[in-house]
Amino acid sequence: MHALEQSAARLRAWCVNQALPLWAERAQNPDGSWAEHLHLNGTADHVAERRWRVLARQVYVYAKASSLDWFDGKGIAVSTYKKMTEIGYVHRVNTEGDVTNAMRDLYDHAFYILAASSLYALTRDRKYLDEAETLLNWIDASLSHPKGGWRETDQVDDTAARRQNPHMHLFEASLFLYGVTKDKKHLQYAETIFGLFESYFFDDGTISEFFESDWTLANGATGQTAEPGHAVEWIWLLGQYNKATGQHVSHYQSALYNTVLRGRGWFLNDEEDKAGQIRRETKRLWVQTEVIKAHLAMAEAGTQGAGDMAAATIDALFPTYLTQEGMWNDQINACDVNIAKTIPVSTFYHILCMAAESERVAALLQ
Repeated sequence: MHALEQSAARLRAWCVNQALPLWAERAQNPDGSWAEHLHLNGTADHVAERRWRVLARQVYVYAKASSLDWFDGKGIAVSTYKKMTEIGYVHRVNTEGDVTNAMRDLYDHAFYILAASSLYALTRDRKYLDEAETLLNWIDASLSHPKGGWRETDQVDDTAARRQNPHMHLFEASLFLYGVTKDKKHLQYAETIFGLFESYFFDDGTISEFFESDWTLANGATGQTAEPGHAVEWIWLLGQYNKATGQHVSHYQSALYNTVLRGRGWFLNDEEDKAGQIRRETKRLWVQTEVIKAHLAMAEAGTQGAGDMAAATIDALFPTYLTQEGMWNDQINACDVNIAKTIPVSTFYHILCMAAESERVAALLQ
C-alpha cells in the first residue's frame, strides 16, 4: 500500500467512524435544519443565526457519503433538502425558523444547485433535476449581467462590484450536474465561466478576486488580493473541466500550482497579495483541504511528487486540524495554535469532497 492509499484510508475511516455520525447527531435539528456551528466543547449553538446555504452543503455531504457507501446518509440529505426548500432559497434564517435576510445570492444559489444535483445523483428522482434546472434558469433570468457572468445578488444593479468566487462555485455546480446528466446544456454555464477565467480571473499564476462591474480589476490593494485557497480550488476544478470537455488547461494548473506553493510548507495562508506578500498568516482548514485536492489533481495529471504531497498534507491534518472525536480546529495562527472560536458546519463540505477525491485518485495511482 503506497503512501497516498494509506493516507486516504485513514481519512475515510475518520469520516466514516467519527465525523459523519457525530455531526448528524449533534448538529442537525429535529426539523431537518442545521446549527451554524458547534461550540468548541462540541455542543451545538442553538442561538446563532444560520447561513441557509449551510444546509445545501450538508445535503452534498450526506448524499455524497451515501453514494460512496461510507454512511447511510440518504435520510439526512433528504430531510435537510426538504427543510431548505420549505423556507426557500434565502440568505439567512434565525433559530426560530424566521427569515432574517431574504436576499437571493449567487454564491448561495451555486450551493442550492449542488444540493439538488447531489440528491439527483443519489436518487435519480426527476424532481431534484427539475429543481436544479429551475435554479439555473432563475439565475439567467434574474442575475445575468450585460458585461458577462452574473450579478452578486437580486438586490444590486449592474453597476455593483463583482467577485470571482461566486462564479467559481457556479462553475463547480455546473460541472457536477453535467457529470450526472451528460446533458450539454448543463455544461454551458461552466463554459461561460471558463471564458471569464481566461479573460479576467487568471492573472499570471494568481487568481484575481475583486472587480468593478465591467470586470476591470478593483482599485488599490483590493485588486491585488490573492487568496491561495481559491487558487488551489481552481486547480482542481480545471481538472474536472478538462475531463468534461477535453479543454487544454494544464498550463493554467501548472502556473497556479507553482505560484501558490512558492516557499511554503504544508499549509497555505488565508490571504496574500499577488506578489506573494503575506497579509493574513492565519490558516483556515478549508484552504488546506483544497490544496490537497490540488495535489491530487496534479497527481492525476502526471505531476511527479504531487501524490506524495497530497499524502503528507493529509497526514499533517490530523495533529493540527482534525480531532479524534470527528471535529476540527477551523483556523490556526502562524504557530499552528487553534484560534477558531467555533467549529463551523460549513467546513464539512470541503473535508468530505477532499476525502472522496483522495480515495479515488489513490486507486488510480495504484
